[in-house]
Amino acid sequence: MIKNYLKIAWRALIRSKVYSSINIVGLSLGLAACMLIVLYVGHEYSFDKFHENADNIYMAETELTFGKDPIYIPYMGYSKGPESKQSIPSIEDCLRYKESFESVTIKNAAAPSLKFSEDKFAFADPNFFDFFSFTLLQGNKDHVLDNPFSVVVSQRAAEKYFGSKDPVGEVFLYNDKYRFTVTGISKNTPSNSSVDFDFVASISSMESMEEYNESITNDYDDFTTYFSLKSSADPTLVETSLLSNNGDQQDKGNDVNKRYLLKPLTSLHFGKNFDNSRYIKIFPLVAILILLLALVNYASLSTARSTTRSKEVGVRKVLGARRKAIAIQFFLESSLYTVISFVVGYFLCISLQPFFFGLLDIQMDNSFLYAPQMLLSLGILLIITIVLAAIYPAILLSAYRPIVVLQGKLSKQNGGAGVRKFFTVFQFGISVVLIICAIVIDRQMYFFRHADTGVDRENIVMLPFSSDAGKHAIPFEDEIQSIPEVVQSSMGILPLYKGFNMMSVKSTNSDEMIFLPTLTVDENFISLLGLKWEIPPVDSLFFKDQKTAAIINKTAIEKLNLEGNPIGQKINGQYEIDGVLKDFNYSSLHNKVEALCLFIKKSNDAISPWGKRGGVIYAKIAPKSNIPSTIQQLKTVYEKYERENPFEYHFLNDAFDAQYKAEDRLAKIFSAFTGFAILIAMMGLFGLATFIAVQRRKEIGIRKVLGASIKDVTALLSIDFLNLVVFAILIASPVAYWLMGQWLQNFAYRISISWWMFALAGTGTLLIALLTISFQAIRTATTNPTKSLRTE
Repeated sequence: MIKNYLKIAWRALIRSKVYSSINIVGLSLGLAACMLIVLYVGHEYSFDKFHENADNIYMAETELTFGKDPIYIPYMGYSKGPESKQSIPSIEDCLRYKESFESVTIKNAAAPSLKFSEDKFAFADPNFFDFFSFTLLQGNKDHVLDNPFSVVVSQRAAEKYFGSKDPVGEVFLYNDKYRFTVTGISKNTPSNSSVDFDFVASISSMESMEEYNESITNDYDDFTTYFSLKSSADPTLVETSLLSNNGDQQDKGNDVNKRYLLKPLTSLHFGKNFDNSRYIKIFPLVAILILLLALVNYASLSTARSTTRSKEVGVRKVLGARRKAIAIQFFLESSLYTVISFVVGYFLCISLQPFFFGLLDIQMDNSFLYAPQMLLSLGILLIITIVLAAIYPAILLSAYRPIVVLQGKLSKQNGGAGVRKFFTVFQFGISVVLIICAIVIDRQMYFFRHADTGVDRENIVMLPFSSDAGKHAIPFEDEIQSIPEVVQSSMGILPLYKGFNMMSVKSTNSDEMIFLPTLTVDENFISLLGLKWEIPPVDSLFFKDQKTAAIINKTAIEKLNLEGNPIGQKINGQYEIDGVLKDFNYSSLHNKVEALCLFIKKSNDAISPWGKRGGVIYAKIAPKSNIPSTIQQLKTVYEKYERENPFEYHFLNDAFDAQYKAEDRLAKIFSAFTGFAILIAMMGLFGLATFIAVQRRKEIGIRKVLGASIKDVTALLSIDFLNLVVFAILIASPVAYWLMGQWLQNFAYRISISWWMFALAGTGTLLIALLTISFQAIRTATTNPTKSLRTE
């Protein structure tokens, strides 16, 4: 019986090629879009769950509270992890993990030309490969990190430095100072791992490295510390034990409170990558909407074509077929359409996957596509789609009464027409919402990139350098400045828009402690970035005393509770305020400008901070310069003073734009899936217009015989659909307005939602609908009326 039903379904599919194609293509597009988002969201939520004991692993976080302002540091002291493991019974194991401060230069000792800058170098306890479930391809996981200056490399690092040669036993040079011996090779870390490394060295090596000796000796909170708890342990009680285990955590003199928090390993990804987590819940909603559009498109065409199958149902019922048997037939028929659409959609998803994830700047292992959990998710998606797509047509078609059908009264009933109108309004309503959202997001992104932030970002290149180059700051900067295209230069500790330091201070006339963001820069920084003075220094040489001079912004006056003219007043009784800058955005536009303090250091200071720890040089390039040629000249100077670290540069504008990756990703997804939604809606409208034209062919033939023009016939077929589209626009506009109003509340600086955005979306949707309908309407209107009247 089922075989017979499938034969009938296949014949129906072949017989109605236009409708079948529209159904299959529309459903395939919706499923492909849904699969892409399922892959993306599934990948984001799968982070770190591949570890065998993932549910019991936690990372320790230190909370420091100064007055009312808490800050969170994802580290503990060097000794605190092992001590806690010994004294707290609920802790089963402990692991210390330390990523390198900055990019390090790694060199193959046997082939010095194989030298690269690496930013995935870390140190870990010997139990690293027992604690985590990373695969060790060579080496004994219990002993590969036992000895100082031993290192395990990833597959990609082994191939990069040694090619096909076995690297075990070979030697690496770390910053041309320390020799590390390769003791093992690990499989590349999965793309859904928050712990990512190419080199993991024994943590005991750090005791002999001057860069880290101070952190270890003074037990600074510098080490990422993971705890594996017993399955019966209560993390909250362990947090309390960590606090008591590490002594009195309150420094009453400085009003500082410290406590430890435990963060589940499986939640760390979203904590570390706020850009990824900010809108992750929106994407499943977009996937559901796209799939609903495809299903509605299918259901709409199925109800439209139901009248052509009604006599078949009536005859079968007269011959004794029960409703259940007819429902099963049409359920299997719809299931066949869905399975074919799913297969087409899957191959479409695989084809689009590299482009889609490249567009979003997301790395994903190909193996994840075939992971059991993803295959299970796709299987569930197939079952849900089959049920939703098949159940309504099966119920509708099996419900026809044979007497009504065979008497030809079915066409007079309006139930099906009402459902089709609802589906059309729903489809275009969703499309209009997506279009308006895409427009608002695009305008907000444009506003971000062109807002007046108080900083002149044009043609400024940032060149990070190490302490080796910083020790020669004067000649280094002089040679950069001597490049004809460089009009000005400056030095600082950190690249702008990539972080700042924090200082705890007491506000004036109060014992309350607050955190004050700080930047350490040289005397040219203010003029190079075009920063404006709110209260200029009395002495133009305001940087006269390097150790105690400070410049604050306007917001800092209120934050520090300063009264009257702040010039000459002191911060913490130590740093004298020499000037006040107008507020400028030194971080993202998501938040209002916060207080800021600039410490001005001369480049020629023998003990300048960049001579101790490195920094960044800002070079402003003259307009209309040959940028590639100028970059090459900067590289030549850089390599003269920086012999180990490879040349890197970043434009200030790019660093500013990089703060909005999450919004940029959201804009790209909305743009892509708005296109999907419009295409699906167009296909559904085309199918309905085709069906209505066929259904009314005799009426159109009579009208043409009686003198109706092509224009009249086209208007007749178009007006009902266009009314539905206008109704969809009217319903969708306030919905989109509310959604985008809520979204814009996330930004301290934002655009206003304007009427033209709705006018543009509405007009565009109407034009798309008109073009879709007109193609079929004009084709029908130009048909010879004698053919229509001759048709039975």
